Amino acid sequence: MSTMLLIYIQFWIYIITDIITRMLYLILATILLGIIIIFSALASRRADTNVVTLIINAASVAIPLIVVGAFAFKKSFTLTASSVVFAVICGLCLGLYGLMINKSISMLKVGIVAPTIFGGAILISTVMSYFIFKETLKGFELVGLLLVLAGISFIIYARAVA
Repeated sequence: MSTMLLIYIQFWIYIITDIITRMLYLILATILLGIIIIFSALASRRADTNVVTLIINAASVAIPLIVVGAFAFKKSFTLTASSVVFAVICGLCLGLYGLMINKSISMLKVGIVAPTIFGGAILISTVMSYFIFKETLKGFELVGLLLVLAGISFIIYARAVA
């Protein structure tokens, strides 16, 4: 085989491996979020939602601390003042989100709460990314957002009249 062909094959192996890795993280995050919703609902319906949220957040701190701690001394990382501020704001929002979702799933059907929250989050984050990150929205993306909004509306309506 020629050197050029080997370089070409190595290039495509790298690209395909990178795509698979990114998709794997995305799929695992989606599966884990689904599991979180169900176990959060099970816990919130059996105990005080504020205590459940405290336990969930305390437990969720352990894994990142272990992972970051294990790799912190092996690799240097960048940390800026603004990244700390954004991370703290994110943490505050995540804590409040935990309180709100656990209260919601203790009072409403999971089939209403999950699509409303996550579909709404898709809409909000997409619109915010347009203004903050200057990400463009193309025709199919706008149609998709309208379908998400319609889907949320249909789910809420169907559950309300059932």
